[in-house]
Amino acid sequence: LGPLPSEPAIVDLGCSTGCLLEDLAARYPDAALTGIDLVAAGLRKAHANVPQARLMQADVCVLPLEDESVDGAVSANLLEHVPDDERALRELCRVLRPGARGVLVVPAGPSTYDYYDRFLGHERRYARGELAAKARRAGLEVLEDIHLGSVLYPAFWLVKQRNRRRFGGLRGEALQERVAADIANTRDSRLGHVACRVEEALLNSGVRLPFGIRGLTVVRRGEAGR
Repeated sequence: LGPLPSEPAIVDLGCSTGCLLEDLAARYPDAALTGIDLVAAGLRKAHANVPQARLMQADVCVLPLEDESVDGAVSANLLEHVPDDERALRELCRVLRPGARGVLVVPAGPSTYDYYDRFLGHERRYARGELAAKARRAGLEVLEDIHLGSVLYPAFWLVKQRNRRRFGGLRGEALQERVAADIANTRDSRLGHVACRVEEALLNSGVRLPFGIRGLTVVRRGEAGR
C-alpha cells in the first residue's frame, strides 16, 4: 500500500470472512480498518475474526464512504463478480485520498473460464491489461500490473482446457457435485510450495511473465484528485 500516515484508514472491498483484514490488522496495528461485503454471513464471520474492524454490508458500486476518506484499499477476488466493474473502480477513485493506493487481485485468463468460474458467479476472468485499462478510465493511475501464479500457469491452463471441453455444459445438481468433488480432491503439494518460491525469486529479480493464474494491479489516485 506504499507509505501511509499514522493511524491510516484502510478498507477491504469484498472482505468476505475477514482473512485479509486479519493480515492487515497484523501488518498495520494502528490502522482503522473497514471491511465491506454484500454477504451478511461472511461479515458475521469477519466480526468474529477481526472484532476491531468496522464492517459494512454494501455494494462496492455504491460505497457508504465519504469522498477522499481512505488512505489505502485492498480488494481480492471481488471485481470478477461485479457486472459493472468500471463503476466499482470509479467508486474506489472517489473514496481514495489524493496519493492513496489500492491493491487489486483478480483471476486472469479469459481462455481459462470454466464451470468452476461459472459456479462461483464470475462475470469474467481478466485479459492481460484489461483491469489496468479500466482503472485508468476510472481516473486512477496504474503503478503496477503483473501476473501471479505464472510458474504454475501451464499446468493450470491444461486442466482448465480439459474442463471446458468435458464439463462445459454442467448445470444444476451435476455442477454442484462436480465442484464439491474438486474441492474434496484439492491437496496441498510440495510442488506448489516450490513453484511459489521460484515465482517469488523471479518477481524479486524484476522478472514479469506475461501470463498467470491471477492478476495483481496497484493503482493510485492522483495527487490533484479527479
